[in-house]
Amino acid sequence: MSTAVQRIVETHWRLRRVLLASARVELQKRYAGSLLGPIWTVLYPLLFLGVYLFLWLVVFRVRFTPSTSALDYVLFVFCGLVPYLFFVESVTTAAVSIRQNIHLVKGVIVPVELIPTRAVLVALAAHAVGICLVIALSIGNGSLSWHIVWLPGVLALQIVAVAGVAWIVAAFGVLIPDTAYLVNLATMLLMFVSPIAFKPDMVPQQLRAVVWLNPLSYMIDAYRAALLGASVPVPTLLVFAVGAVTAFTLGAAFCWRFKNFIVDFE
Repeated sequence: MSTAVQRIVETHWRLRRVLLASARVELQKRYAGSLLGPIWTVLYPLLFLGVYLFLWLVVFRVRFTPSTSALDYVLFVFCGLVPYLFFVESVTTAAVSIRQNIHLVKGVIVPVELIPTRAVLVALAAHAVGICLVIALSIGNGSLSWHIVWLPGVLALQIVAVAGVAWIVAAFGVLIPDTAYLVNLATMLLMFVSPIAFKPDMVPQQLRAVVWLNPLSYMIDAYRAALLGASVPVPTLLVFAVGAVTAFTLGAAFCWRFKNFIVDFE
């Protein structure tokens, strides 16, 4: 397994310029012909946030405490929604990435393991914009603290985790065509059981395990610790770090082990 990880990392480092150039072209193609173009990078998370807040603030009337301001709650939700959207876009795009770009793989233009990584990098561009919006709101609300120094580490761990998951779902996307539908369904369900708009202690005790068995819960808590200075137990952050490294290792091993079979299968 360690050999697979080493080879995957070496391949990415050796072809880093090809990977970045390919991601840049893919990002340009995404907005080609669009009326608003790159503005969608900012507009999409804001629209999603607006709909999500309407559901929880207006319909469910969620309030943590009477002293919690509307902006405090917006920041709380946004800190969970931004990393969630990055995860969703990465894995849903990765699920069909190899199948849609098999011509590049068979033409020996791009190694198969770089295709899902490219999907993660493209999603990372929108994620960076979302993080900047959260930081700007935090500054305006006066809630930004020195904990922001943790953000690069948290971001790196999420990229590592998402890359591992992307390699796995991309491979299954070739072997099992229904993978994309299953991934879309799973990510939608995760949105409702992830503590994006609520705190885990708001969940009934008998159902709280559902939240803590969700790996996204630890990722969201790590982001809130960095962006809001939230108090997060050290074990929670350790679980996130261990889970990220584990996902990367398993994804790299799976991709390297079956990469030739995947190409031949298609």
